[in-house]
Amino acid sequence: MRTFDLIECAEFLKVDRNTAMKLAGTGELPGAKIGRAWVFLEDDVVAFLRKKTQEQSLARLQGAYEPEVDSRVAKAIARNLGSIDPRRPGRRRQPPPSLPTTLSPAR
Repeated sequence: MRTFDLIECAEFLKVDRNTAMKLAGTGELPGAKIGRAWVFLEDDVVAFLRKKTQEQSLARLQGAYEPEVDSRVAKAIARNLGSIDPRRPGRRRQPPPSLPTTLSPAR
């Protein structure tokens, strides 16, 4: 049976180390704190991932799943959707200036 430390567990789950620590600290991700280190059994991590996959797949099928959105991101999206485009209508983008060609050095 293989064990993971916190960093290996986070890499396996493809999440940040702090996210894995938060999941372990709340008890959602089964693991044990031995001294200062977190230790996870590979079977428990795979079972956690399967459980989450099944829960979210079922929620998506039922139409009840909404992805987690950071409140700052949600506010920024709402602000951008509600704002008026500050550019003047009818103004076109100017083409970039053409650079002069250089002559090859004389030999």
